[in-house]
Amino acid sequence: MKALCAEAQIEMCKERKLQQKKINMDIVELVMRVLKSENWGIFYKNQPIQPLELQGGNALYKVNQVDDTHIEERLHEALAKGETWQSSQTNSSQSKNSTTG
Repeated sequence: MKALCAEAQIEMCKERKLQQKKINMDIVELVMRVLKSENWGIFYKNQPIQPLELQGGNALYKVNQVDDTHIEERLHEALAKGETWQSSQTNSSQSKNSTTG
């Protein structure tokens, strides 16, 4: 009897993990869909543009855009770690209060 209960708990745990993984995948897909539909991009803040060398001295720059696969990977990692929007909002508001107060 105890073995059946333990097995049922294991199955429920597996099912919950699969549901959470599906939810995370849906969130990532939604974020990526919004970025693409709005024609938005994400760039590296430390060097947003990169000068390209041209003959003749004309200036031409390239935006250092983050690849979509990198964005998806980071979103998956953050969601897998259990980072939530609410906890990140709390942390950012606490850090603002500590620097201004």
